[in-house]
This record gives sequence, C-alpha cells and structure tokens, in this order.
Amino acid sequence: MDVTMKDVAKLAGVSLSTVSRVLNDSSLVREETALKVKKAVEKLDYQINDSARILRTNTSNLIGVIGAGMEHPFLANLLKGIEAEAREKGYALIYGDSDGEFEKEQNYLNIMKQKKIDGIILITTNYYNDLLNIVKNYQIPVVFASGYISDPEISCVTVDNVAAAYDIVEYLCRAGHKEIAFIKGPDLDLLASQERLRGVKLALRMSKIKYDSQKFIEGDFTFESGYSAAAKIIDRFPNTSAIFAFNDEMAIGAIRYLAEQQIKVPEEISVVGFDGIEMGEYVKPSLTTIKQSGYELGLKSIELLNKIIEGQEVEDNKVFIPHKLVVRESTNKLNKLNLKKEVENTKLN
Repeated sequence: MDVTMKDVAKLAGVSLSTVSRVLNDSSLVREETALKVKKAVEKLDYQINDSARILRTNTSNLIGVIGAGMEHPFLANLLKGIEAEAREKGYALIYGDSDGEFEKEQNYLNIMKQKKIDGIILITTNYYNDLLNIVKNYQIPVVFASGYISDPEISCVTVDNVAAAYDIVEYLCRAGHKEIAFIKGPDLDLLASQERLRGVKLALRMSKIKYDSQKFIEGDFTFESGYSAAAKIIDRFPNTSAIFAFNDEMAIGAIRYLAEQQIKVPEEISVVGFDGIEMGEYVKPSLTTIKQSGYELGLKSIELLNKIIEGQEVEDNKVFIPHKLVVRESTNKLNKLNLKKEVENTKLN
C-alpha cells in the first residue's frame, strides 16, 4: 500500500496542513516541527505526488528545452550549462529536438504547456513570427538562446554576432586579405547566421572591399558542408586568400578539403571559424576563431528565465555574453604567392 500524507502526519504527530506546509517549504512552520515531518517522510519513504503538487502550488519545477542540432559540440556545451544551472536552482528538464522545424517546435510547445512547465529555453535557428506569437499567447516565461531578437517582449541571451563577425573579418582585412570567401549558415537561419552576415558586410565596407554575394557559399554548420563549400570556393574563386566559415565545424571541414588538395593552410589560404569549440585547438593547423562560451550561454539563459519565473525585476531582457578573437595557426598575413598574383593582376588591368 502506498504511503500517504496522513501516514506522515500520524508518525510526526502533526496535522495534514502542517505536513503540506513543510513539503511546500513554507516559512510558517517552526524548525523543530519541520524536522519531525522530514524525518517521518524519510522513514516512511513518502513519495510526493507530482500531479497533486502542481495542482496545489501551480508550479512544476520543470523547464522545457527545445533545441535543434544539439549533437554539435557548441550546442552540447550550451545544454550542459543549462542542465548545471537548472539543477542548481532546483529545476528538472524536459528536452525535445525540433531539427529546426516549425511544426516540431509548435508540437513541443503544446506538449510542454500540458506538462504545466514553469518556463522554456528555445534554441532555434529559424525565426518565425508565428513562433513568437505562439510563445506570447501561451503566457509561459520563455528565453531564446540562439540569437538577438529585437521584439521587446521576448527575452534572449546571445553573443553579439554582428560585432564578433566584424572583429574577425576586420582582422583578416588588417592582415592584408582582400580576396575573402565565406561559408555561411543555412539561408533559413534568420538569427545567428544573418547577424554574422551583417557583421561581415560592415567590416568589408569599412575596409573598402566590395561585397560580392557570389563569394558566400551556403552550408549547414556540419563538417561535410564545410568540406563541400571549400571545394566550390576553390573551383569558382582560385585567387581566394582567406575563408571565413560561420562556425568551427565548417571551418575544420574546409581545412580537410584544402589539405587533400595540397593547398597549404595558412601559407596559401588562411581559414577562420566561429564558436571556439575544443576541437579547433587540436586540429592541425589549430583554428583561428571567435570564441564564445556555450556553457555560459546556457547558464545565463537559466538565470534570466528563473528571474522571470519568480517575478523578479529584470532590468534588461537582452543579455550578451562576451566573445574573443583567438588567433592560432590557421591564419597569417597575406602570403607572398597571393600578393604576387595581386600585383600581376594589377599590371594586366
């Protein structure tokens, strides 16, 4: 037979209402009495009925996480940060991988609403107004952990993708590179990838380098897409002196292709990435990149979400985590071979 609250009350010598207050961490119960109840709960191995508790308190201590492509190293670290901080604050997680598909995201939102979750972390590459409207209508606290969202009602935690992309392209331009090709994220990624594109355009304009949309090859943030994009770049733009991939995995895929073609990195082509995953430090040559902490992104997302759930004052619902340009072996100043090509092309023109 299952142990009930009545059994706990009888053993502790208190009323049912006192047991309920202790189980709900009420401050109205004296410490000595609370200790008796807790000992009775432990002795009887009383299991709290979650459904009943949710009805009583209107809280579940559950946070939903809807993500896309969490097998990627950066996003896996983000999830670790979410888990660690959620555990610290007494939350359990429900996770669903949407593959970046709106229908799946909508379905998970419906499921999580039925579970009476306290809040949601959304990690999506696709930005839909319909998704924002659903989130608002549900009236569940939500934090986006995938990019900057200008809507004042929506809370988000992100790196400043525009500034970070600007920094790494400016670095390449200052190193003397003018023939830069890019491996961007999917066209459907209207958050991080589009923000990085804005930073690239700004840096090129400030460096007086003409923007050429043909030099932006679409990838999908995987090693394979970086490999195939690099092949297209070398075929279409043989004078390329640098490649900027919008994440580290695509950059590493590009380096693999260049190595197979016996194109030396960085002597002939410099390669840079974005995210700062651990693998980039150990690939040969080690990868120059924009480093951001996925773990900190996850941690800050839970911190912000918890404040919203508890009704605390939030001074700014747009939180930026820091980024850093990390220069390693995959870049150097413009090599002599490409510099010679530039001089020859100038004479011909």
